[in-house]
Amino acid sequence: MLEQSSCLRGNISCIRTNGVPLKLTLPDSSTANALVLLDVNKVTTRDDADALRLLGTLVNSRQTGSRSGVVLDSTQNRTVGGALDHLVSADPQTNRFTNNAYGFLFPVLPLLVVLAWLVRLAYSSKSCRQFMSLLMKPFVREKKLMDLRGKSEGASKRRKTRKKDGTSNSTEIGSASDKESSGTGGSTETLYALPDGLDGCQIGKLRVHKKEIGKGSNGTVVFEGSYDGREVAVKRLLLSHTDIAQKEIQNLIASDRDPNIVRLYGCDQDDNFVYISLERCRCSLADLIQQHTDPSLSDVDRIDVELWTQDGLPSVQLLKLMRDVVAGIVHLHSLGIIHRDLKPQNVLISKEGPLSAKLSDMGISKRLQEDMASLSHHGTGFGSSGWQAPEQLRHESQTRAMDLFSLGCLIFYCITKGKHPFGEYYERDMNIIKGNFDLFVVDHIPEAVHLISQLLQPKPEDRPTAVYAINHPIFWSPELRLLFLRDTSDRVEKTTGTDLLNALESIGHEAFGGKWREKLDDGLVADVGRYRKYNFESTRDLLRLIRNKSGHYRELPADLKELLGSLPEGFDRYFSSRFPKLLIEVYKVMYVHCKDEEAFRKYFLGSSV
Repeated sequence: MLEQSSCLRGNISCIRTNGVPLKLTLPDSSTANALVLLDVNKVTTRDDADALRLLGTLVNSRQTGSRSGVVLDSTQNRTVGGALDHLVSADPQTNRFTNNAYGFLFPVLPLLVVLAWLVRLAYSSKSCRQFMSLLMKPFVREKKLMDLRGKSEGASKRRKTRKKDGTSNSTEIGSASDKESSGTGGSTETLYALPDGLDGCQIGKLRVHKKEIGKGSNGTVVFEGSYDGREVAVKRLLLSHTDIAQKEIQNLIASDRDPNIVRLYGCDQDDNFVYISLERCRCSLADLIQQHTDPSLSDVDRIDVELWTQDGLPSVQLLKLMRDVVAGIVHLHSLGIIHRDLKPQNVLISKEGPLSAKLSDMGISKRLQEDMASLSHHGTGFGSSGWQAPEQLRHESQTRAMDLFSLGCLIFYCITKGKHPFGEYYERDMNIIKGNFDLFVVDHIPEAVHLISQLLQPKPEDRPTAVYAINHPIFWSPELRLLFLRDTSDRVEKTTGTDLLNALESIGHEAFGGKWREKLDDGLVADVGRYRKYNFESTRDLLRLIRNKSGHYRELPADLKELLGSLPEGFDRYFSSRFPKLLIEVYKVMYVHCKDEEAFRKYFLGSSV
């Protein structure tokens, strides 16, 4: 061990003295520096004796010199080889550790046990995990600063090692079959300059730009960004709301790749925030409605699409967007997920391809346990004021029906250009509790009144399902509307019972005001009278007229074709404008009497689920 000492590594003379370095002249007349060993540099033998006693005088003889020039007094005159057998390290620090090894280990061992216990506790308790995170934060921050500089080769090697081991503080989301790959290593945040001069940050594959595109509750901010080269919306949540982020990620993964649910691409975090990389959309449904109703807004940012026809009816495009929302709810409910915060701001309009609507912001969504129909009476999480079902406001049992209540408000909002069935903002929650809603604004659309009034029922059990809603006549195409009336006419012609026929005849006053002849053009009435006689007070005869004229449309005179319009769009428009309640009244009768029949299942598919 003495050979590790600098005094034995080369031909350097070594003496003990209280003086300064000396110039020694060795016997061969060469000159070498002497290494001065002061009293604090005690060199001991294994029996704790001083190996190099203080020399009164310098003894320069061949007998006491060795190949290293170590000078001993006459009582300790030994060769180097002999000294190696007796000497221990000349380093006082090493010597101190050697002498006190057991004394050092005695306090360290309990400390290691306590640390191991804390680590185990940290993994078993959320509060302890947060405490340990705060405890280690100064050390993590120091490490990150070193990584940000990127100056040392060692730091680079560590990052490569983490990448090779597959550990980073980010999660990349693939398809549902791919599952998610995540880790808990120390991913670093790297500042960089954007092409437009703005600053941002990068965490793994995620780049977060400084441009805000939205804000939410609990300090949530949405930024523009890119994930692995793809444009994304980056939802940034405070690290203290990790539970909300995890819930949203889990539900998005469960509903992966549904066309009416916003896509999730990845999840990352740093010391302060959680970042969720979502599909970038054009705007929200609320923004879209406002763009087309607020004249003060610029046309630059407006999406060029017709939402309402000239007579105030929802356009085909708007009906498609509303149906997209219902389709998203159908998908979530089939997975046992309740959205719990459905509102226009949480419905996004797609950026690519044809216009479509996608559900988003599922931070307070809840997934029902298998074979369960509702959450507990103390379900956590709150929706948005004015859009919550009454049972949600009362903190009662939460079921899928609460999403259907919010859907009724949303459909009303879309059709009425931004109005709400429960009044102004400040009175909505109270009116919801009391069950006071007004559908007067949509009276001209009987299908809307029928569906919305069902969705807004105060009792959850009285509301229809999402599957029923998506198959409702409000979303039927002109072709399907016409086909339903024709199939109903065929079914009535073949009936031998009186219940169905009596039920249809009873709706005459509501459907067409008593006599339908008065609402038809004279040319059409004259043409139908040539072939058979019709009872103008009979629902069955009105359905028969519609069936016959649509079935023999090609044989009609040119003037009648021009009057009725093209088939099926113009034809349906002609009769629905004159008998706006006919379709929904017939639908209600057939739902009661024929919903389980094979020929009518396509119209009521899932309505009894």
